[in-house]
Amino acid sequence: MKKENKKAGEKKSTIPPASDKKRSEDSKRSAESQIKILERKGYFKFWRLFTDDPLYKQKRKFSQFEAWLDLYSKAQGLDNPRFVFKKKIVDLKRGQLVTSQRILARCWDWSRGSVENFLIKLEKRGTIAVEVHGRGRGAYTIINFLKYNELNPLNEVGKK
Repeated sequence: MKKENKKAGEKKSTIPPASDKKRSEDSKRSAESQIKILERKGYFKFWRLFTDDPLYKQKRKFSQFEAWLDLYSKAQGLDNPRFVFKKKIVDLKRGQLVTSQRILARCWDWSRGSVENFLIKLEKRGTIAVEVHGRGRGAYTIINFLKYNELNPLNEVGKK
């Protein structure tokens, strides 16, 4: 039998060192996940003119996320009556934009059908509502971001 070298008054640990290490790692992971959750809450301001940056202007096929961000950046921050689009006067409210599927297809380097399917997908998710006006070359689309006012309080943009 081995003799244990133990000082007087020292208690023997009932938890093996591996368990201590595992508990320490678990609590560290828990703290890290709480920090990540806190980092994801809240908002950050994003300048709308990011579309003027050379990185944005590089010719490429947009991902769906880039396309969504592009739409969101073009939405009106304030009510804008009498907006002129394709020689037509369109009244836009906060969170709306006027465009056409052809314009979006050209901008994103997508087919018109891909644009239409993407807009349908966003509608099904409850992100946007789409109104198509007219047919052919004179057609235009009004896209309304459904929770725009909740996600972008007026006090951040300008008070009415």
